Amino acid sequence: MKNTPKAFTLIELLVVIAVIGLLMSVIMPALGKVKDSAQALICGTNLRSYGAALQAYSLDNNDKAPFMVSWLYSQKTIDAGVAGAIPKECRWHEDSDEPDGSLWPYLSDEDVHLCPTFKRYANRLGLDGCPNATEHSRATTFSPNYSYSMNWFVGFDWNKYITMSPVSGKTNGEVMYENEHSLKLSRVSRSANCFAFSEENLWTVSAEEWDEGHGGKTYSSVLLNDNALWLNANKDKLDEATDNIATYHKTHRSRVNNGSANLVFVDGHVEAMRGRPGREAYETYGKPYGGHDNVNIW
Repeated sequence: MKNTPKAFTLIELLVVIAVIGLLMSVIMPALGKVKDSAQALICGTNLRSYGAALQAYSLDNNDKAPFMVSWLYSQKTIDAGVAGAIPKECRWHEDSDEPDGSLWPYLSDEDVHLCPTFKRYANRLGLDGCPNATEHSRATTFSPNYSYSMNWFVGFDWNKYITMSPVSGKTNGEVMYENEHSLKLSRVSRSANCFAFSEENLWTVSAEEWDEGHGGKTYSSVLLNDNALWLNANKDKLDEATDNIATYHKTHRSRVNNGSANLVFVDGHVEAMRGRPGREAYETYGKPYGGHDNVNIW
């Protein structure tokens, strides 16, 4: 009598497929979380390099921080616009200009300027006036190349601004920009609570979208368009907002307004934290020293 070869029955195959499908449904979300955590770790590591670069720069420049808008690209390069008549707001994803800002020599490793989580959202969402990778013109490249911004209040000395006298018919602001007057790090008494660099969103977040019970306070009204992050410090407009830190870490992709950002503080430590709306953001992680908000020029 011949032995009949053993084989799976149709029912057995269906059971195996069902079990594999069940396992995949359990494993895939976990793998997604692991990937997101790994990307967030890279972002934090990048910012740790930024913190070290800030300290090295200040040691070489009489304790000063770099100027808030020209630390990655010089003002000359910024004013000239992006090669090919591309709007400056699109510089983050399409730039043939070599970074030449004041902090660049201390951060010349290009790999530290881009958070991979930012790149994922940039490819999928794009930015107002700068479409995503799929919709982008074939005539130009789409290559996100930076995602970090500097705290405006560390990179600009407001006290010097209000005490200067305009020269040659120029405004205080014009003189400040020409001379790149930034804050001395020794004046940052809140060094563990004042961030130096952070990630920034590609989108704005209105009071309606900020649904965490903050009484209608806007989270951000300006998206990433330069390398300077200006928080709302106006005492008379507590519910309004300008720039703010990113919201895309440690959250589901359907709730990108409700996550956290990585920040490197002036003292060098890196922290992942949830943002605050309105003036709360300035009070929590933007103010460099007590009394800074008495310089009422906003």
